[in-house]
Amino acid sequence: MFSQNLHTHTTFDDGQNTMEEMVLAAKAAGLRSIGFSVHTPMPFPSCWTIEKERLPDYFAEAQRLKENYSGSIEIYCGAEWDTHSVIAPTGFDYVIGSVHHIAAGQELPCVDHNTLETARAIRTYFHGDADEMAEAYFRQYIELAKVDEVGIVGHFDLLTKFDEERQFFDASSPRYLAAARAAIDALIAAGKIFEINTGAISRGYRTTPYPSRTLLAEIRARGGKITVSADAHRAEDVAFGFEQATALARDLGFTELWQFDGKGFVPQQLGG
Repeated sequence: MFSQNLHTHTTFDDGQNTMEEMVLAAKAAGLRSIGFSVHTPMPFPSCWTIEKERLPDYFAEAQRLKENYSGSIEIYCGAEWDTHSVIAPTGFDYVIGSVHHIAAGQELPCVDHNTLETARAIRTYFHGDADEMAEAYFRQYIELAKVDEVGIVGHFDLLTKFDEERQFFDASSPRYLAAARAAIDALIAAGKIFEINTGAISRGYRTTPYPSRTLLAEIRARGGKITVSADAHRAEDVAFGFEQATALARDLGFTELWQFDGKGFVPQQLGG
């Protein structure tokens, strides 16, 4: 089993457990390292991000845990930084870059809310054209590729979270695929690592990880790098679905998973 999870959330944002509870769960699950990836502040009030004023407390608690558990598990203090965040992605051990909102004029419709909001966004902001929404979404990942601090690409096709049965998006559509491929090419050229994210499975929204098998095959064909994460919002999910994710990676022909060693990302052989 892959022994690191860098995508976790705690009571500092929208997670259900404290940072220490997540550390203890990671140890119990046999992980050798865990990273916290707090949702960074957005330009509007939000229940799922950390308040800017609490960031010093977040850093302090991470440092306390690093010292307390030194020698038993490696602990890293990261961020899940959104393209619309109001803070710079600096000062963290590592950064996951994600897109939760799509710029639509002066509005920022959410792709991570529910089925009704996805339908409303397509109808209201993208002329009822799901491909147009997908094109706008993936364009933001092209911009994310330009952010040097970002090391990991978060849930690359999150816009399909509530659409596994393709009620809205046709992932085989030429326009959808062209938009996704353009973003993949930009991200790979910038050296970014794509996560195989099992979070929506543990929360009951999907039966397969992000990105889809089709997009993972595109990433593989283009020589992209991958890692595995649980996007855990509960202690019991800290290593959820790692076997499924690594089996998928092997099946698609990936031979390495990339992990953070405290200084940068290094490859780890993906065993058969």
